[in-house]
Amino acid sequence: MKYLLLKSYTLLSLFILILNLQSQAQETLSLSDAIQIGLANNYDIRIEKKTVEIAQNNNNWGEAGRFPTLDFQLQNNNNWRDVKNPASFLQGVTKTNNINPVISLNWTLFDGFRANITKTRLEMLQSESEGNAEIIIQNTIQSIILGYYTAVYEKERIKVLNTTLGVSRDRYEYILLKKELGSAVTTEVLLEEGNYLTDSLNLINQANVYRNAVRDLNILLGIETVNKDYMFSDSLEFNAVSYEYDALYTKMVDGNADLKKEFITQAILKEDYRLAKADLYPTVDLGASYSFDKSRQDLSGSSLLESRPDTEPISTARTTNTGINFTLTYNLFNGGKIKRAIKNAQTNYDIGQLRTEDLKRSLSRDLVAEYDLYNNRLELKGIAERRKESAELNLSLSEEQFKTGTISSFDFRDVQINYLNYSLEDLQATYNLIESNISLLRLTGGIMDESTN
Repeated sequence: MKYLLLKSYTLLSLFILILNLQSQAQETLSLSDAIQIGLANNYDIRIEKKTVEIAQNNNNWGEAGRFPTLDFQLQNNNNWRDVKNPASFLQGVTKTNNINPVISLNWTLFDGFRANITKTRLEMLQSESEGNAEIIIQNTIQSIILGYYTAVYEKERIKVLNTTLGVSRDRYEYILLKKELGSAVTTEVLLEEGNYLTDSLNLINQANVYRNAVRDLNILLGIETVNKDYMFSDSLEFNAVSYEYDALYTKMVDGNADLKKEFITQAILKEDYRLAKADLYPTVDLGASYSFDKSRQDLSGSSLLESRPDTEPISTARTTNTGINFTLTYNLFNGGKIKRAIKNAQTNYDIGQLRTEDLKRSLSRDLVAEYDLYNNRLELKGIAERRKESAELNLSLSEEQFKTGTISSFDFRDVQINYLNYSLEDLQATYNLIESNISLLRLTGGIMDESTN
């Protein structure tokens, strides 16, 4: 009775587990679909796209200083004056209203080619921003691919554990039947029951690992429903690719996103150096202005009308000013600030070159290490696959031997554990190989192709 209760409890747990896994309607999700969804929804990518928009907006001749500035100013003055001074010619109350519109134009005609240099620099800043976006996109694609295959890998582990559980269940039921017939002892029943419960526990734990992997994938895809489950159409398979290191190195130098972005940064530093040298040249500015001044003076409350009755009580004056001016400015001495700025810009450029070379060396080291790891994992995959095939065949043969009494329960359990370990080892070897291949693609700039496949 105890054994039947334990068995019923385990079966009930598995039933609840399966019910939870199937409670949600599962949609089919391919790797390419996952990448497209992630590229559209991922928050890091969306933020970086906004940064690129800012750089694109700044990349124009107006921001570089090529065009003139045109200003309009309107000034209105109102004064009320009450003079009580015997020595003053004009006494009494006077009211003055003044309106003065001014249009002024300022245009730098020559500034040592600063506008051209600045425009080139703005273009490079836009390219740098786009390079940062490309790095974010490639990193996201890499994470999505690994997240997708992680979920597939954990689901495949469930299948392996479920197969192992099926064998344990059949053997447990078989030993119970033998116990009822009197041909099995209690220790054999306890052994098979323990194996069955252990395999049940492993399957329950693995299902939880799988659900967490799917949640992580949904976060990468920007899916609001993190518990959403899928039917994965791409299986955990990998067609071996043979790589040549020299070809990979050439691709890395030409296509690595981090290195390309560093080259752009180096080019910006070169433009900074040219901007610093632009201060050695004089600047020529054009200034043009037009102003119109109209003032109205009310003399009706002043003493002037008493002494001069023929004077108009309201006085109006108009003044127009038009001017065009040229200004040449050339710095003769400022304490050596310009020379220091040029030297600092040159030093920053040299630092940028050192950083570029250092990054190239680091990437070369990473490429060599990943290349060796890929080839190593390729060999391990072949070994793991062969061991799995042998263990699978051995399990099938041993099951018949166990039923005929040729081997003991302990021996059969060892065979079963070997099958489990070698099957999981083969899954891990496949995943590791996919991971190394994706790393090689990321280093050489080929991972973007995965989003179009």
